[in-house]
Amino acid sequence: MRYVDSALAWIIFAIGVVGSVTTVLFYMPFRSLDAPLLWVYVAMFNLLRVRNGRSAKTLTTFCIGANLAVVMLEAVRFKMWGPFALFGAVPIFCELVFSVRTAITES
Repeated sequence: MRYVDSALAWIIFAIGVVGSVTTVLFYMPFRSLDAPLLWVYVAMFNLLRVRNGRSAKTLTTFCIGANLAVVMLEAVRFKMWGPFALFGAVPIFCELVFSVRTAITES
């Protein structure tokens, strides 16, 4: 399961980088850079959590909060922009589940 967790974090990172590059290169009206940059940060936190394992308990708690906040942001974006927001929301929701599962097994 650790490989799936790591792969999901890398997918979120790739979505964030591609979203940032396409927003900057092809300035699309009504697009902002905040969501892709947030995906990059959340992916980095999740990669740190996967890499450090049980040694960083507060990082797991922080990842749960960050993943939950981004899932709520994606729910709002889904209401505004439609199904395009699901590309980022599904992997982040899976990372939220992995973070909670890690926190439960640590305690």
